[in-house]
Amino acid sequence: MPNEFACTQEGCTYMIRSDDEGEIIHMAREHAENKHGMSITDKDVRKGMAHAA
Repeated sequence: MPNEFACTQEGCTYMIRSDDEGEIIHMAREHAENKHGMSITDKDVRKGMAHAA
């Protein structure tokens, strides 16, 4: 079952959906740094993941 992660920054519509948790973590961390100048941990990404419908 795929998981998804959606950016929580106001006005940002970034979302990733994948069966590969590692891919979600990598892409979400890269997005946070490149688009928002923020650093997030693997743990933070996992907390924000949800099962995709």
